[in-house]
Amino acid sequence: MSPTAQENPAFAHPAFARIPPWVRQKLTPLAVEKIQAVYEWVENECIPREQIMKAQLEGNRWKTPKVMHELREKAKAKGLFNLFLPNHFEESPGLTNLEYSCCAEIMGRCYWAAQV
Repeated sequence: MSPTAQENPAFAHPAFARIPPWVRQKLTPLAVEKIQAVYEWVENECIPREQIMKAQLEGNRWKTPKVMHELREKAKAKGLFNLFLPNHFEESPGLTNLEYSCCAEIMGRCYWAAQV
């Protein structure tokens, strides 16, 4: 049986600040790990590069910026790519829709983070 929100010290991480207790109780250990990793990714990789992304998009908005390609490779290496894929796909990370929604909310802090 998975620990409750009060028993799991991982829930003290800032990634879980906006996740309601009833959702926390339904998260698998894999989901907890991915949510923390997504939070760290957005905070440390995406948000600091917002100005670079903006500069690379200026005057050429229909071409994928170089920084996006670089971040995609890093995300793949960290297992943070295609998090939305359902379990019947071989490449699926194994998250439920509820678990992925927690990641999606965090990625929403940077409008292009989910594209990485």
